[in-house]
Amino acid sequence: MADSVLRHNHERGAHLLVMDHGANALDLELLDALVEKMADLKGAGGPPFVLASSHPTVFSPGWNLKHLGTAERDEVAAVLSRFNDAILALFSYPGPTAAAIAGHAVAGGCQLALACDLRIMATGRPRLGLAELNLGVPVPTGSLRMLRARVGPAVVEDLVLRGEGYDARRARELSLVQRVVSPTEVIETAERELGQLASKSKSAFAATKEALYSDTWSKMQQTRSEDEKTFLECWFEPETRERISEVARGLGQE
Repeated sequence: MADSVLRHNHERGAHLLVMDHGANALDLELLDALVEKMADLKGAGGPPFVLASSHPTVFSPGWNLKHLGTAERDEVAAVLSRFNDAILALFSYPGPTAAAIAGHAVAGGCQLALACDLRIMATGRPRLGLAELNLGVPVPTGSLRMLRARVGPAVVEDLVLRGEGYDARRARELSLVQRVVSPTEVIETAERELGQLASKSKSAFAATKEALYSDTWSKMQQTRSEDEKTFLECWFEPETRERISEVARGLGQE
């Protein structure tokens, strides 16, 4: 099942995980595939991998709002839990990771990209940003902790509170991405940059990553139950449901 929504290629050195689920709106099927594949790779020693998208203009728009906008609490809770699994698995993966952002990365899609060690973004129309407050829900607290560890509080505040998103140039200025290239060069550049990290000692890289972020990983786990409860309370407020439904109608998510 995972191969139908997440293609895995290992012909060019680094492992390449390509989300291939329409516009890659995040649902249980895609999130399960991501978590399972990362567990498999971690069990195989944590080789470096690039996370990319098969869609020509979208990395991921975040959650599948067309479906979840009318879903019952148990289903939304299941998606939230699995999404938090995916963010933590990606953020705490022992080997080097890179996001090849050739299209829009919004909300949960933005969080997936920023959970990677390296972010390579295409010039042109793609936008990188968080839109949760526009819907009436908070960014999941675990992701906020990850973002603060990645890029610092001032940038996170702008990213979260303004909710406007950035083009590649502005994202690079804010250190949200490390490289900006043409759309046709995104995956190749991500693989090349990843190779530089992969050339380092595997055990030293994993140990250093743990030293940098283990406190954040622990806090993400410790507060998770209460954080998810708060998020769900916001999600099911009547005003929020109306906003989600309105946004979903205009998204054209596949």
